[in-house]
Amino acid sequence: MTKVVADRIETQQDGLQFGDPIGCGYHWLEPDKIDSYGDSVRRLASKVELAVDGFERTATLSEEVFAGEAADTLRDRAGRRHEESVTVRDNLRGLGRAINAYSDVLRRHREGLEQLRAHAASRGLEVRGQRIWPPVETLPGDATQKQADAWEADWKAYQECFEMKIELRDARRASTRELVRALADYADVHPDKDKVKLVAADANQVKFGELRREAAEEAMEAVQANDRADAAQRTVDQLKRREQHALDQLEKLVLEERPPEEIQAQAAKVQTLHRELAEARVEAHDAEQVAEREQAQANRAARNLEAAEEGKPRLVVERADWQPATNLKDRLG
Repeated sequence: MTKVVADRIETQQDGLQFGDPIGCGYHWLEPDKIDSYGDSVRRLASKVELAVDGFERTATLSEEVFAGEAADTLRDRAGRRHEESVTVRDNLRGLGRAINAYSDVLRRHREGLEQLRAHAASRGLEVRGQRIWPPVETLPGDATQKQADAWEADWKAYQECFEMKIELRDARRASTRELVRALADYADVHPDKDKVKLVAADANQVKFGELRREAAEEAMEAVQANDRADAAQRTVDQLKRREQHALDQLEKLVLEERPPEEIQAQAAKVQTLHRELAEARVEAHDAEQVAEREQAQANRAARNLEAAEEGKPRLVVERADWQPATNLKDRLG
């Protein structure tokens, strides 16, 4: 037997490794909805602009129009309010731009996933259940050179898809961090600015804020994966009921000795439902496995955060590498 070997790519904040199925389904908010949020924030900034103008006119009232101690106090307060409203206006504008920029990133991410899916299909890889499946891991020892070359080409195509996925994910997460920073700037909340605590992780240093964001993101992905698994299971239950009803109808037609064409039509319906049920069970099983992995990642992120807050070290266990008979890494490049 010949087993595929390539450099295992450890991706930060993700359990995806070379050889895993590659997700190519879009499950984030629609970019247009994000755009509408950004537009709302920018409209609010336009309204604050009116307050900026009002405070500025009040602060610049001349002595000829309004003089005295009360006038001076009013101008001083209006000047301070003017500075505050300018800050709020600028923050709102910046936040609106950041949200709109994030919607563009999501739009490019969605298009990139579609291109990834199309690229995988064009290279002959199996695309099923919104995932790109890796080629077979082993070849029989008596495989021909033609079979070995085709197998190598499939793994080369898989490697291209894997690298595209990593680039898409990293770009989306980088934009997410930029949006979070914009939100923090607007609210003037910087939890790591005054008391920065660090926790060791493989000779790297990770801030508490990053661990919190990682735990929140992993938890959200776990919830979404569980929702998809529940939906797939509901589809299975519904198809089971429909298949049972169709079987009952078929039995009734047979007992009543109805015409053969009616019985054949009902039998064909039963077969169709049975095929749909078999496919739905496979999809439900896949969705359940994805949900279990996402939940495990969320639990791991939560434990990392808890350990960091308690000052405990984060342990990273490396599995022992095995030596294969044939190394594909050099051939893949």
